[in-house]
Amino acid sequence: MNKGKKVLGFSLIEAVLAIGIFFVTILVLVSMLGPMLESVNDVKTSNELVSVVQSTNTFFDSNTNLAIKASNFDLIYEAVKTNGFATLYVFKSYTNNQSTDIKLSVGFSPSETTSTTRMDKKAVVKDFANAAGPIYRIIVTLNPLISKEFYKDRGISASPRFILTKSVLDFDEHFLPLNIDIFIDAPGTSFVDKLPYKKIKTQQAIFSFSTGINR
Repeated sequence: MNKGKKVLGFSLIEAVLAIGIFFVTILVLVSMLGPMLESVNDVKTSNELVSVVQSTNTFFDSNTNLAIKASNFDLIYEAVKTNGFATLYVFKSYTNNQSTDIKLSVGFSPSETTSTTRMDKKAVVKDFANAAGPIYRIIVTLNPLISKEFYKDRGISASPRFILTKSVLDFDEHFLPLNIDIFIDAPGTSFVDKLPYKKIKTQQAIFSFSTGINR
């Protein structure tokens, strides 16, 4: 009498255990996904921030004429002196509202003013409506590492605290130290260009550094 072949397979308990292990593994992977995505976003933000800092410094060191019948030094000096601070922007934008081509926009706020120096139109950015990502607002203020005769300390509660008091024609030093605060704004209809300094400073700067310009 021949014995029948033994049928091999999983028991019910083994199947339940396998399914349980599978779901536990999925839950672990899902729990890890959040921090992984945050890490990716952090790296992306850090890379963008490095680009913003480099773009700002390049703008200050620009060999092109940012002013009409004046030097770049004179223009930046007067922009900081006139209102106590100057505003620059760095952001990516579409070349037009029907294109997917992207360019880097770097320049002064269209509402930036100076006492006497006229800005060249290429030194100003205006295409906020075509922004292809975050708009980085760069706030430039005086760093008081210069002779006291050239600036006024208005006290810790003032905004901004340090302001230039001398005309650029009377400023006889060859280096103007500056503080840079970088803020991030979302693109779209909620974006507002012209804001008072106190309003801007109610936000937290995402990065701050010191730099300067040479005459």
